[in-house]
Amino acid sequence: MLGWADERIYVVNLPTNVREKDVEDLFYKYGRIRKIELKNGHCLVPFALVRFEDPRDAEDAVYGRNSYDYGQCRLRVDRGGWPRGGRNGPSARRSDFRVLVSGLPQAAGRT
Repeated sequence: MLGWADERIYVVNLPTNVREKDVEDLFYKYGRIRKIELKNGHCLVPFALVRFEDPRDAEDAVYGRNSYDYGQCRLRVDRGGWPRGGRNGPSARRSDFRVLVSGLPQAAGRT
């Protein structure tokens, strides 16, 4: 496991129907991939950890695929380990976008 953090990249903003083969197809041209960990289970924001044999390949992949438009998604690719939110997906981040929900029934006992 020595050197794991130096050889891996973290990929977020993947489509919900992404498969491990899709991730491999996105990154194989940057170098030999040792392992792909895809996390896209129920209630998770899909993300992947891709481990390369050479840290320079990981750097090339970040340079080549960060902000890459993949279907309707713009990928975010960075070096490092698990996302800040832990093993269940990235933590929420503030943005200029908001969601307004209306028309929900009031909870019993609340006014």
